[in-house]
Amino acid sequence: MKIKLGYKDKLVEIEKDWVYVFSGKLYGAPITEIFGYYTKGQGIIPMPLREIADDVVRVLLRTGELERYVQPQVSYGESISD
Repeated sequence: MKIKLGYKDKLVEIEKDWVYVFSGKLYGAPITEIFGYYTKGQGIIPMPLREIADDVVRVLLRTGELERYVQPQVSYGESISD
């Protein structure tokens, strides 16, 4: 999968498991880190990637690709009834 997003002042490319941003300099981070920043508001990613994290997650949701990188946090338990 390769997705490109264009902005006035930067170019964003999502390729395989990484997101790259060119904004005068080239920055990159794994998609899992971008998603972690988007959901928890914390993570070690450069500021240009923080600025576009919500757009990256939205694109991955629309294309159905997000499920490849993020596993659901739902677990099912068993119960014993009398």
